Amino acid sequence: MRFFSKKLIPVFALALFAFVSCKQNENEKFFSIPLNDSYSYLPCDADSTCTDAQAGFSRFKKLDVYYRNLEKLADNNGSYLWIKTEFEIPEQLKGKSLGYVIPYLHFAEKLWLNGSYIGGYGQFPPDLESAQYETHFYTLPQSLLNQNGKNLILIKVYVLGKASLSGNSFISELEDAKRFTKTHSFLHSKFYMVFEGGMFCAFMLFLLLFISRKKTKEYMSFALLNFFSISLLAYFFAPSLPWYNGMGMPFLSFIKFGLCCSTYAIVYFSSSFMIQFVQIQESKLLLIIRIVIFLAAGAITFAVPTYQDLMKICPVMMGLVILQLLFGLAALIKALCNKNLRANAIILLVCFSSTLFSGIMDIVVREVFRINDLPYLTVFGWQGTIIMFLYVLSVRYNKVYRRNEYLNEKLEQEVASQTVQLSRAKEALERQMERAQIDLEMASIVQQKFLPGLDKKFLGWDIAICYEPLSSVSGDFYDYYVQNDRLTGLSLFDVSGHGISASLITMLAKTTVFRSYTEGCKSGDSASEILRKMNEMLINEKGNVDNYLTGLLVKIGSFFRNGACDIEVANAGHPCPLLFSYEEDRVSDLRYPDPSCQYGAIGIKGIAVSFPLISFQMLPGDILVLYTDGLTETMNKNREEFGKERIRELLLNNSGKSAREIIHTFLDGLKTHTAGNPREDDLTIIVLKREQADEYIEELEG
Repeated sequence: MRFFSKKLIPVFALALFAFVSCKQNENEKFFSIPLNDSYSYLPCDADSTCTDAQAGFSRFKKLDVYYRNLEKLADNNGSYLWIKTEFEIPEQLKGKSLGYVIPYLHFAEKLWLNGSYIGGYGQFPPDLESAQYETHFYTLPQSLLNQNGKNLILIKVYVLGKASLSGNSFISELEDAKRFTKTHSFLHSKFYMVFEGGMFCAFMLFLLLFISRKKTKEYMSFALLNFFSISLLAYFFAPSLPWYNGMGMPFLSFIKFGLCCSTYAIVYFSSSFMIQFVQIQESKLLLIIRIVIFLAAGAITFAVPTYQDLMKICPVMMGLVILQLLFGLAALIKALCNKNLRANAIILLVCFSSTLFSGIMDIVVREVFRINDLPYLTVFGWQGTIIMFLYVLSVRYNKVYRRNEYLNEKLEQEVASQTVQLSRAKEALERQMERAQIDLEMASIVQQKFLPGLDKKFLGWDIAICYEPLSSVSGDFYDYYVQNDRLTGLSLFDVSGHGISASLITMLAKTTVFRSYTEGCKSGDSASEILRKMNEMLINEKGNVDNYLTGLLVKIGSFFRNGACDIEVANAGHPCPLLFSYEEDRVSDLRYPDPSCQYGAIGIKGIAVSFPLISFQMLPGDILVLYTDGLTETMNKNREEFGKERIRELLLNNSGKSAREIIHTFLDGLKTHTAGNPREDDLTIIVLKREQADEYIEELEG
């Protein structure tokens, strides 16, 4: 595949050369006394002494050093064996300091030379502890050696968990034995520390990649896979760890966590990584099953009270591990059968091939050939897997880098080309905007000419109007109706929407409203009836246009001798007008007593409407205020509306002023409230103040 080029060959060649070099140094030739064929054994109990062993020489049996499971040679689980060997010192080693090397012996032992205690590795019960994979080295004092006769070595071994004695044990000159021990211990235990650093770097790298891009869940799984691999590798060089000896962690707890639970976690995250890498969608049920298997394995392991019991449940635990792994393998097979996912599946297979191959080799070497003093090849294979996944990552990011590099090279040309096009588009847009602005200004002029003037005097009335569109054109419109120079009515409407479309509807609606009002007055209709007929007329005239209107229609009657004037108001979904009573010195809403009787707007086809009539009288000094929601709903920076209560308060406190002054009071209050925050709607205010009409009264008296 393109992902795995010949560039990787030197990397693996270098790793192989380093391993072979270490093995060559370990097997460096020197004179030694091989002891492989001289071992014999005798089962014993915990109280058996060296003297007891010497007394039972006749009962010792020949020991095959390649026989891995010493536990089967003992009487029962967790029992003891005496292992005996004898040697004579050849001429080349006489008079020299000697060392005894056992490459691997499990679980714990104590050694006697010619009846004298020399030392031991690990600890017997009750303080159980194993030397793990360290090479066992003993100095044989010259004072205890028989230079011209046989020398007897007795080893009392606590056998547990398939304890075994490796081949290649020997006696040689002290310095040669020490040198071999250092090399062998490094390769079989401390050498794994080197891999810890690489896996920690891989853990941090993929963890940071996941944090920066959380969609790539496989990065988190691979990071945790490396993290628990670090924990598992610590098992091999455990005696070098400070918390293994004298730091309070029991050996059994160390095995449960460092070996067992780390293995369960590695297999769980391996399956997760495979599923996520090949992009197979895992159902929630399967995920829950995998989590339950993982937690169940951990719970069973920690519930086991002894090391012997832990060994007994190994087959069950291996079954759970294999079951967990099958989920990942099933996803891999499914991806291989899918042509869209096959590429990732093949990459996954190639990357894991080194781990798979080295794992098989370990099984063959240790189970078939029964060689247990070689380093675990699977650890080396896993490092190869990490390197290959890092290579895959580097290839992917290299593609992104090259793509960015290509884009950077082409960026100037593209920017220059786009700049020219944008410049041309900008010029065309500016011309269009200029024409549109001219059209908009013309529309604004036409609309404002279409509306009556803001300042006009009528006998008996002081009227002032504020008309401020949000843009050049407005969706608000107003009108007042005059007969024989007398004010007979006025209206205020607000068309839904903003801009040109709303302004066009205002011009159509204003004509319809004027015609409806004029015809209604001739027929003697009330303001409510006029508004109802106006609704029907506008629906027919505007057709399928969606815009609708809310509004107020005010019909003004004749004056009475006491100066009073009859007023009729009909409301079509508009904010209620306010009425200031001079006699009562209060402000009230003009609304129909039963709110359920008033509903609907103007211009909506198929919707029932009801605009009940509101009748009252206005006396001199009374004030009627009509407004659109652009006044009450305008907000400040804290999103607080101006509100009707502020209008009430301003009207009450400024009722003695003229209509125009009251308008200015409202606008000043609105400006203070918004503090520069822009309006979001058109604004129209009408203030109608009742004045004394002596001429009308004289006519009535005449």
